[in-house]
Amino acid sequence: MTSAEKGGPRPERVTMLAVLGLAVLGCLLGLLSPPGEGIHGGKGEQLLDLLRVLTTVALALSLLLGPGVAWRRLSRRPDSPSLGFLFLPGLLVMFADGGAAWVLSGAVDPRLTCLALMVPVLGLVLAALLGSGPEDTFSGEEQRALVVVGCVLGLAVARALWSLGPEGELYGGTISRTLEVGDRPDSRIPFILPQLVAHHERPFGPLGTVMFFPYNFSSRGPVPGLASTPLVLIGGGHPPADFPEEAWAPFDHQGFAAYRLGMMTFACTAFLALWDLTRRLAGLAAARFAVLLAATTPFLVHEVWFTWPKMLAAAVILTAAICVVDRRFFLAGLLAGLGYLVHPVALLSLPTLGLLALWPLRGALWKRPRLPAALSLAGGVAIAPVAWRIVNGAHYDQGQFVEYLTSASLNLHPSLGTWLGFRLHSLADTLVPLLLPLGSPHNYSINVIGGISPGVIHFFFQYWDTVPFGMAIVFLPMLLVGFWRALRLWPWAVVATVLIPFALFTIYWGASTSGMMREGLQAWTLTLIVVLACEQASTGFGWLRSTAARVVLVLRVVEVAAVVVVPTLATRQMLVANSFQVTDTIALVAMAAFSVALGAMVWTQPREPLRT
Repeated sequence: MTSAEKGGPRPERVTMLAVLGLAVLGCLLGLLSPPGEGIHGGKGEQLLDLLRVLTTVALALSLLLGPGVAWRRLSRRPDSPSLGFLFLPGLLVMFADGGAAWVLSGAVDPRLTCLALMVPVLGLVLAALLGSGPEDTFSGEEQRALVVVGCVLGLAVARALWSLGPEGELYGGTISRTLEVGDRPDSRIPFILPQLVAHHERPFGPLGTVMFFPYNFSSRGPVPGLASTPLVLIGGGHPPADFPEEAWAPFDHQGFAAYRLGMMTFACTAFLALWDLTRRLAGLAAARFAVLLAATTPFLVHEVWFTWPKMLAAAVILTAAICVVDRRFFLAGLLAGLGYLVHPVALLSLPTLGLLALWPLRGALWKRPRLPAALSLAGGVAIAPVAWRIVNGAHYDQGQFVEYLTSASLNLHPSLGTWLGFRLHSLADTLVPLLLPLGSPHNYSINVIGGISPGVIHFFFQYWDTVPFGMAIVFLPMLLVGFWRALRLWPWAVVATVLIPFALFTIYWGASTSGMMREGLQAWTLTLIVVLACEQASTGFGWLRSTAARVVLVLRVVEVAAVVVVPTLATRQMLVANSFQVTDTIALVAMAAFSVALGAMVWTQPREPLRT
């Protein structure tokens, strides 16, 4: 029963209106009081920056989910679009807005273009909330899922607000710091597009050539960068015509904080798609369990605050998988193509989608593959890559991504023995606990550039790179048992969605041996969680009826919190920086609060399955 049916207050409506109000306030702050240059060290400045962070998150949520909410409020079908698809209309609108701002930037200030297109969107959402009926927009289970995902987003935002990072953090002390040690600048690559838009630069012009090197504009999809552009510009950001390395501030003048918050919000859509896919396969109880399991998976939470587009690409791929399950194969192909325009890693999921189009999860007829379904899927997929190829013309180049298949690190033409040994080394580092830090402590991928990081950094890299720690090391026995049971229950489904994709990625990945999780297994990890949730649903949720198992599930939250804090605390030996006492203290309190909230939601899961 909804709150409206009970005759009481409607907290859902109040919450959405509050978020929308904060979003409008964010627009006003960006227009009338944009962030200034330099370090924002005063207490008043820190509090104002904190307000900017909150309003920018609200703006990101309103623009990303608002159009889907308005569609649902005005639709005759109250559950359409479903929760997993809710972000797609907003993402496409934001992408189109960023593209329009770029095209018109020679004649119109891009900031004005973004405002001109986004303010009506906010007005439409407001009208839909106020003008439609009294019923709730989301069911009770959908609201619970949104609360869980909100906790993950809050934890990630608080982590980014904390001014301290581990010793050797890449770009440490600047606005584009990666929050991680190592050689991966990928978290700031999509920010190049807001820079090009702000300066009316061509994608293959001088600025784009320098910023994208050693790749170019065509190497990665344009969706995340252009979709985040309205947030950067409406928030008052002034992206530089150079690398974004202004001194760090909680909310900076160059707009990188707004970009980072937008990318985190985009990443969280993967949890909504996960919930929706699991619901369709195994019911509401399994969906509730799956989203809590995902929200307490260290690797996935880490992927939210490391702002590259791979989680958003995984979200789109999961929506494509939903369409395959629903036998909407052409739409599934279109969505997979959209995933490619988010990040090329999406194409690595095509074999799985193709296999499921040929032979469904249930009732597969091996001698009669569904060729029309597979052809329909392929036709939908082809549209985006072909269009992207045409748009980029002679500049099109994704050769480095293709080279990963044949290379062994810097050896582009290895012998068969070297190639095979490299893959086996990579596989072992991915699957064997502690092998990465103990066997490869000098691996350049897990060390500060030009040096060797402390052992604690090597240890915590496992949560980003390896399956046992990425899924939480305390959970490993349950993971293995649950996976084995699922394999026995549904051999074809598990082989097609887990074993074959993992084997194919092992064959493909030839760039490093530091563990494969972060390199392209985001959608695979989410799929593994779907499998575990379905297995639990089929056996009556035995983990939830066991106090010991429930304790282990809660301890996964402790591991998440450790990944957030311990590498920094162990190497910097401080919790609060003198220059940012207010925001650092609030960030630490928020990280603790969201971690406790996630642990409490896991612990209070009902022992008996929901009626679905």
